[in-house]
Amino acid sequence: MGRICSEGILPPSVDNLPMANESKVIWREWSDEAFAEAKAQDKPVLLGISAVWCHWCHVMDRGVPGDPVHTGVYNDSQIADYINANFIPIRVDNDQRPDINARYNMGGWPTTCFLTPDGDVIYGATYLAPAQMRQLLPRVVEVWRNDREEILKQLKSRTEDTKRKTQAAPPTLAELQSSVIHHPSSIIEDVSGAIIRNFDPRHGGLGNGQKFPMSDAWELLLAIYAQTRERRLLDMVVKTLIAMGTRGMYDLVAGGWFRYSTTPDWSVPHFEKMLEDHGRLVPVYLHAVQLCRETGREDDAVTLTKVVRASLDYLTATLLHDAPGLTYFAGSQDADEVYYLLSREERAKLPAPFIDWRLYADWNALMVSALLQAGVVLDQPAYADLAARVWHTLVDRCVNDDGSVTHSLVSKDGAMVHASLRGQLGDQAALAKAGLDLAQFRPELAADALAVVRRIVDFAMRELRAPEGNFYDSPANPNAQGMLRIRIQPIFDNCTLAEALLMMSYLADEADWRQVAQVALAAFGDEYKRYREHAAPYALAVMRATQLPDEVMIVGRGDEVLPFIRTAHATYSPWRIVRALDPDRDAAFIAQRGYPMTRLPVAFVCRGTACSAPIYAPEDLRAAST
Repeated sequence: MGRICSEGILPPSVDNLPMANESKVIWREWSDEAFAEAKAQDKPVLLGISAVWCHWCHVMDRGVPGDPVHTGVYNDSQIADYINANFIPIRVDNDQRPDINARYNMGGWPTTCFLTPDGDVIYGATYLAPAQMRQLLPRVVEVWRNDREEILKQLKSRTEDTKRKTQAAPPTLAELQSSVIHHPSSIIEDVSGAIIRNFDPRHGGLGNGQKFPMSDAWELLLAIYAQTRERRLLDMVVKTLIAMGTRGMYDLVAGGWFRYSTTPDWSVPHFEKMLEDHGRLVPVYLHAVQLCRETGREDDAVTLTKVVRASLDYLTATLLHDAPGLTYFAGSQDADEVYYLLSREERAKLPAPFIDWRLYADWNALMVSALLQAGVVLDQPAYADLAARVWHTLVDRCVNDDGSVTHSLVSKDGAMVHASLRGQLGDQAALAKAGLDLAQFRPELAADALAVVRRIVDFAMRELRAPEGNFYDSPANPNAQGMLRIRIQPIFDNCTLAEALLMMSYLADEADWRQVAQVALAAFGDEYKRYREHAAPYALAVMRATQLPDEVMIVGRGDEVLPFIRTAHATYSPWRIVRALDPDRDAAFIAQRGYPMTRLPVAFVCRGTACSAPIYAPEDLRAAST
């Protein structure tokens, strides 16, 4: 499975990254030194946010051969000389610095942003052609020199507005709870209604323009279908997933999904492949397979299974680095329209598109959860073994002594080194959730996984929790440059952490975590509305925060619980907790629950305090779980 690397062999070095190698601009990294230079020279900052997989970023760097309009910006000597003389240029990689991207992105990649030496935005855009950049650069210089007082006045007013919002008195606990605890159904109906209204009945997906995978939207519809059995919801999901897996959005030669389609029929994609997308798409395909099997849609189940198997084959053959002590997936594979339109034989004659071999903690955590599910649904235990190896790499390499998680690692100078941030909410939440998933699929690893998750969650509670009860994206840093001084509370990373806290409340038998999750979600009781169909992660988290899970309790020793574990995960449930209990280690909890121990192994399916009769055979557990 995948490329197996001998001990000590590392992925390609960071020095091979193509981002700005052909640029004539003298780029700086985002740093105190770069902003100090801007202040000392009284120059505005040109901030470029790019990504190694981004086609139009490459076009700005080096142009398109034969295209008289898109000849390149940063490789143009005249433009580069003007930038180097009049600006302090800073280049940021989107994947490496999600904190900067979250504050400065202007609606896509590349982002081209002009800042004051203090890091405040003067003007921003996305892609700029050479002619546009030639006109804009001197205009920014002129405005900075001649209209500075007006710019600074506007920026001061904007900053004060932001401070007023962030320093407003937090709502009371009762106020926070009321928006979620008493009205969860309206939230779920709002979001699912937006998805249904925006559904494209002809091609699947949402809207009638360019289409993104929108994995969470389909997860929400599957969850609602499981509770209501409203057939059209499953029909919408299956139609969309089959379209995404059989048309141009999907690589029918090597497997794997491209990032998005530029057309409503999924026929013309942007050709980059992202690990994050695969980490979200694999589970929703697996869940759809489960429901299709359970409802007699065998042909659909076969089609979806074929797609997800091919995708996992792509991931393990192309993006997996699997060496002793270092098992992880690369972050992305670059877009190359010419390459991806060729047959397998023709592709073999060309170099493959660039692979970003940096390790991203949050995206690999997604793959841990996806692989665990794939191992059961596809009856391939090797995937669960791979998930465990990736998890151990994340714990050993990315989880620090204080519980913070390092966002990315990169191969440099013969070692894997920390390449960027630590303690970001997205990484803390994703690893916490992955560890709790691992505890439910691999009981022999549960105790260690729970201990790691507790450290990760403790860091979030200590360093990231806001007065409102939700969580900031980054630890406090009063000396940070520019807009990094402003702490933001991202709704979707909060949703991931809330789901992890809900899982922890049941797996660790600590009910207080459920309250923490509910309060965090309540803080977004108004904000979610502006995301419409994109708020599916919030609706899912609210559903799980306000409903009791299906709990499968399995009592037994060692490997005798494993058939029950596999059976418990084999059927679909929108909210399930699976917990293996050892009759000696967990004797107090078993006695508290009143489980009879006359014969082992034994399983119980519970909802709240109501449990089934003892179940002694895995096949009987399957019947009780559906």
